[in-house]
Order: sequence, then C-alpha cells, then structure tokens
Amino acid sequence: MDLIEQTCRQSGFFALCHSTLRSDPRSSNANLEGLAKISVEIVIDKANATLNFIVDLFKNVSDPVLYRSYGTCIDSYGASVQRLLPEAIAALGSKDYATSRHDVATVATNVNACDEQFSEKTPFSDRNRLVHDLSLMSAGIIELLAFGLSRRTTVREVTELNGRVTIS
Repeated sequence: MDLIEQTCRQSGFFALCHSTLRSDPRSSNANLEGLAKISVEIVIDKANATLNFIVDLFKNVSDPVLYRSYGTCIDSYGASVQRLLPEAIAALGSKDYATSRHDVATVATNVNACDEQFSEKTPFSDRNRLVHDLSLMSAGIIELLAFGLSRRTTVREVTELNGRVTIS
C-alpha cells in the first residue's frame, strides 16, 4: 500500500481523497506533508471556483431574500479563500498543524453557513458539497501530520475534537 492509499484510508473520505490525490501529478512523489499541502491547494482552487460561480449568479439576483442569502455565501467563501486557506497553507509550512487543521475545517463550517441560507437545492449545492468534503478530507490529512500516519484518526474524530464542524 503506497502513501496515497494509506493516507486516504485514514482521511474519512477514501474515494474522494484517492481520486483527488491520484489525479494530481504532484502527489506521486509527495510525502505526507506534501499531500496535505496539495489537498489544501485543491480546496483553494475549488473554493475560488465556487465563489466566482456564486458571484456570477449574484449579479442577476433581484429578490431581497435571495440577495441576502447569496451575500452570506459570498462572505463565507470570501473569508475562506482570502484568509482561512492562505493561513492554513502558511501554518502547514511552519508545522503548526493545529492551526492549519482548524482553518481548513472552518472552511467546511463556512460552506454549511452558506447552505443553511437555502431551503432547497441551489445551482451551487453540488459545488458546496465538494468544497465541504474536500475541506474535511484535508483536515483529516493534516491531522495525520500531527498524530502520525499509524494513528487511525478519522475526520469524524477530528471534527468531534475540533467541535466546529459537523458531518451531515
């Protein structure tokens, strides 16, 4: 079993983790810290794409309730891509795994805050779910850095310890 498979088996999102990391050529020669950084960079890409998608939709919203709801999503994603995810990358670089994990897991909380604005599926619900799950997957990988690959910490345990994110 190679490092990607070992890591993904403990990430809490095996299929997503495995397909995501295998599709990135940088992963094949990366160590665990490299896989963590790659996974956060993928969250950054997906969160930015989702933010841009929501902003494009927002331009055509005239209903005041939807306007506020979309605005909440833009604020949530803006905080994630402008502050939390860059801080997570910086914290990884300085081996502050607790901060990095917390910041990435908070992105999932922000996605939940966006989702809670709507009672029905939105044009970006699937994108939200992907960013949410990638964030928790990345938090799980970062947790492995803190406790070691042999410790069988799952994302569910990480989120229960963190107390800030729920898995729906």
